[in-house]
Amino acid sequence: TRTPPRAVAGKHRSQLTRSPRRIVLWVAAVFFVIGGLAASNPLNRYLLWRNLSVDKLDRMIDSHLHERHEGVEYACLYTVTCASGRARLELRTSLSDTELDDIREAIWRRKFEDYCPGRTTNLGLEFLTPDAGQARRDIWTFGGGFMGEHTRFNGGSFSQEAPWEPCTLERAYWHREPDSVP
Repeated sequence: TRTPPRAVAGKHRSQLTRSPRRIVLWVAAVFFVIGGLAASNPLNRYLLWRNLSVDKLDRMIDSHLHERHEGVEYACLYTVTCASGRARLELRTSLSDTELDDIREAIWRRKFEDYCPGRTTNLGLEFLTPDAGQARRDIWTFGGGFMGEHTRFNGGSFSQEAPWEPCTLERAYWHREPDSVP
C-alpha cells in the first residue's frame, strides 16, 4: 500500500516539529551566513575607503600602533607612486587631503584597471620594534586597516621595487605621544 502524498508531507512536517535541534541549527546557519555577508560587505569596504581622509588615516595609524605595537616610538608612512609607470613606495613626512585624493585615485586604478603594476602595497608603515631592534612593516588593506606584511589572511608585499628610503626618526610620519601621568 502506498501512503498518499499528503501524509508524507504531514509526516515530514511533524519530524521537523519534533526536532527543535534541527530548527535551531538551521536558524544558526542562516544567521552565520547573513553575518558573514554583512562583515564582508563590499559597499561598507568601499565607503570606508572612499571616505578616507588624512585625519581618519592618522587616527587609524595611531590606533593601530597603540593597540598592536606597544613600545614603538615612531613610524614612517609610505604611499604608492606611479611616476615611473611601476608601483613604488614614496616616503611621506606629511600628507595633505589633496595628495591623499591623488593616492586614492591611483589605488582605485590599480585595483580595477591595468595601471601601475607591481607587488607593492598602497599604504605602508615601517617602524622599529624595541624588542627585536629590526624594521617591521605593516601594509594597508583595501578594506581600510593595517596588518602585518605577509600575514596569513591577506598576505601582501610591502614593495618589490626596493630600495625605498629608510625610516628614520627625522623622517617619521607618526610619533608616539608621551602618556600623560595624572
